[in-house]
Amino acid sequence: MDEIWFHLSNQVETLQIQTSLFAQQGQQWVITWLTQARQIFYELYENQTMQNVKDIVQHILIWIENAWEQLQHRYYNTHFNVRILYRQIKSLYTNGASKRELAFSLTGLVVGTLLGYYAGVNWGHVSHHMHHIKAIICHHYIGIEGVSMIDDAEMPMIERSNELLVQVKAASVNVVDTKICYGYSKIYRRLLNSGKHKELPVTLGRDCTGIVIGIGQSVINFDIGDEVLLAVPSWAPGTMAEYIVVPETQVVKRPKLFTFEASASLPYNGCLAWDALVNRSAIQEGNAKGKRVLIYGGNTPVGCILTQLVKLWGGHVVTMCKQNAIPVSKALGADDVIPLDNSDIEKELQLHDKFDTIFYTGGQPINERILKQHLASYGFYVSTVPEQLTSDSLGLVFGSIFAGCVRIKLLIQYVLGFNMHQWKEGSKINATYLQALCDLVDADQLQMVVDRVYGPHNIEQALYHILDPNAIGSTIITFQ
Repeated sequence: MDEIWFHLSNQVETLQIQTSLFAQQGQQWVITWLTQARQIFYELYENQTMQNVKDIVQHILIWIENAWEQLQHRYYNTHFNVRILYRQIKSLYTNGASKRELAFSLTGLVVGTLLGYYAGVNWGHVSHHMHHIKAIICHHYIGIEGVSMIDDAEMPMIERSNELLVQVKAASVNVVDTKICYGYSKIYRRLLNSGKHKELPVTLGRDCTGIVIGIGQSVINFDIGDEVLLAVPSWAPGTMAEYIVVPETQVVKRPKLFTFEASASLPYNGCLAWDALVNRSAIQEGNAKGKRVLIYGGNTPVGCILTQLVKLWGGHVVTMCKQNAIPVSKALGADDVIPLDNSDIEKELQLHDKFDTIFYTGGQPINERILKQHLASYGFYVSTVPEQLTSDSLGLVFGSIFAGCVRIKLLIQYVLGFNMHQWKEGSKINATYLQALCDLVDADQLQMVVDRVYGPHNIEQALYHILDPNAIGSTIITFQ
């Protein structure tokens, strides 16, 4: 028997360092649990016929509580020694405690230890979140009125070996953020995320720039101190927070030619523009020679990037925008600009030859049929605005069927090794596209257009501004 206890003593001593990480956090929880458990047992065993069992349970609880206090005292003042605990148990037995009582006591000790270990391991993560950060949160799907900045959001922590902890310097505000305020992509958010990111509150922001301040064990392409930018799809956790955690596969080192605020205008809108050109239009990557392109909304963030890319690749660009944005659109390379202020759009378009590709990027509403009438044969009409998601309006029955289909597809993707981020506009957000855009910026071939910069507390103004047809380029939130 002594050999067994000696062996157990060695095992427990090897775990002493590990238990020090959670002993303090579990202390208050265990004491509270013991108090509540004692009260419950009192209520359960009030019947006089169960008086003997009640006495045993009471004895066990008192003994465990005393043992915990002694253990705590020994932990902080000396070294925990299992041999002493064994001698105490042996003394208790020789002083008249029955084998049954001793068995109950040991069982309670083991159960309590396991519960304490579980609580310590899980509550250990809570201790990391004691540092609160600022974040821009959508609390309710009631529109922009349901958004506010909070300063007690949990500090995110690296949980996977391929993740980066990024200190956010700036993030752009996008039209999709305003739609998220009304519940856009809420079903995908529930199905594709884990933990607290499934439901409200939702952190806004689809992209950002920042500095890497922490790296996972398997990260090989980034170091602490690297300045980066990134983009995430509409259903993923947002970027409008002081700190975020993301996989390194979504991150690219930012161009040094521009500030953090200017660089923040590139990731999300740049990826949408690149995908629209390369994957959904008549233009091949790097070659738009001989192509005529119409960009409706040349003043939008996506429109500003599209204009520059088409011109850089040799195409002919006609943009449509408000009068105040015409100088900017021409400065970005537009060959001609059709004003949207008090002009007959159909007559203006008739003055131009038909187009190989027409991009609709938002801004002032228009009947898309008017634009499509001016497409050349086999031309492409491409919209870059957030598409309507049928899943957001499904009821319980059809919503359950849809959820089942998504989960089956997720399982198939997992088995085949596909990236789960390839859902809806997630397929358009590609680090390869982002790197190509950054290379163009570094080569001084792509300019960033920033209209206004707001602080986090002015998020409501920023969201309304991005919806203003007179806005030119990107609207930025800075966390510096």
